[in-house]
Amino acid sequence: MNEGREFADAAAKDLRYRAQGIAAQARSWRGGEASDDILVERVRAKLGRYSSHPGAIEVTAQNGRVVLMGDILTAEQESLFDAVRSVRGVEYVENNLTAHQSAQGVSSLQGGLEPDRERFELAQDNWSPGVRLVTGGAGALLLLYALSRGGLAGIGALAAGAALLGRASANRPLAGFLPQRAREPA
Repeated sequence: MNEGREFADAAAKDLRYRAQGIAAQARSWRGGEASDDILVERVRAKLGRYSSHPGAIEVTAQNGRVVLMGDILTAEQESLFDAVRSVRGVEYVENNLTAHQSAQGVSSLQGGLEPDRERFELAQDNWSPGVRLVTGGAGALLLLYALSRGGLAGIGALAAGAALLGRASANRPLAGFLPQRAREPA
């Protein structure tokens, strides 16, 4: 009972925060241009997803024009540049980054973590409680539909519902349900 209550509380909190985020984003679209400080923070938020060394990059902004300075690995430069260009409010990106083939000999590129690219919520390995609740509910509805419908549509709904409900309850990728031997390439 306690685990169920804790999950429900976490899911409600997650969904509430997501709704507040969507509302804030909608308000910002109506509000016109973002200030330079907000634009810098939006860009910095993207850097960690596309650079293994976001601290090595300095970001400045003025009237929608963003300037990137510092060191970056060559393999990450193009995807980072595209990601920064996609940030809401960015009109132009000036790329003053120094690209390096490897981190060897560059102190600002030592250490770091592999960037975790942005992925669609359902493609992530670990789902948030709110996503698990909504997806599990959709899976349960598909199962009920399958039981009432029957036929070929019912079989498809049964399979989809069982997959969604199983994925949401276990909170691990569907590949994790297969035996190890079935996951290995032939």
